[in-house]
Amino acid sequence: MSEMSSIQDSLKMKLDQLECHFTWDLKKDDVDLPNLLSRLKEQDELDPGRVEGAARAQCSLGYVKFLLGHEDEALKHLLRSEELIKENLSENCDKALIVTYGNLAWIKYHMKNYTDCESYLMKLKKINKTYSTESSSVPEVLGEKGWAYLKFSRKYYDKAAEVFQKAVELDLENSEWNAGYAIALCCTEADTSCTVDSPAIKQLRQAIDMKPVKPHDDVLRVLLGLKLLLCSKMLKNESEKLFETALNGSPEHPHVMRYVGIANDENGELLGNLGELFSK
Repeated sequence: MSEMSSIQDSLKMKLDQLECHFTWDLKKDDVDLPNLLSRLKEQDELDPGRVEGAARAQCSLGYVKFLLGHEDEALKHLLRSEELIKENLSENCDKALIVTYGNLAWIKYHMKNYTDCESYLMKLKKINKTYSTESSSVPEVLGEKGWAYLKFSRKYYDKAAEVFQKAVELDLENSEWNAGYAIALCCTEADTSCTVDSPAIKQLRQAIDMKPVKPHDDVLRVLLGLKLLLCSKMLKNESEKLFETALNGSPEHPHVMRYVGIANDENGELLGNLGELFSK
């Protein structure tokens, strides 16, 4: 075995142990890449002031660009993700950088820049040593993993719910993970057997009630309204109040407008599948 082959094998072994898009089994054949690319760009543009969402979108865009064979573009998105995280979180950014650094290590490996690849691996080793915990048990990593599963394909919704549940258990007061868990339950719960005290409805209410007010609250309100309508037409008044509050709070949010529009569809054909609704 040549020295270069030995270096590659050693790096690959380390890379396979990372927690990032490259190791989460996000298969190209499971994903509608043009649709996903469009939705990620929409997420990135939705709220330029919400840095966490923008950084997450940039990180996922990096992986999508890699799947499409555009490694240079992938690198730009990942570096932008790193930049946004550092700007927003400053000295408290280490855990939030784990997924982005993992993706950067992988992309450098595929670009045959093994020196930079090793550099990112060392950064990750330092972070793990600092917090004395495996990346797979870090709430920030679990949260990012959950959002990736939710965003990439309906086939991963069950995985998303499982991962978000773990993140919430480790960080009960985190509104992002609670919101993700609520959406995942909403997508996986069978609408035909919906009850007013179902896990999805309980989690939606809990996520909405968390303080302070969050940018995604209005999307959660619309989803809760849809779930209540599916449970019983007797809950129409509460649903309409939720829709009204969401529209007043986020009148130009495309997801809010889209979901309320579907709720007001006289045929209501799409109401029976919230999982399909979320993937659009």
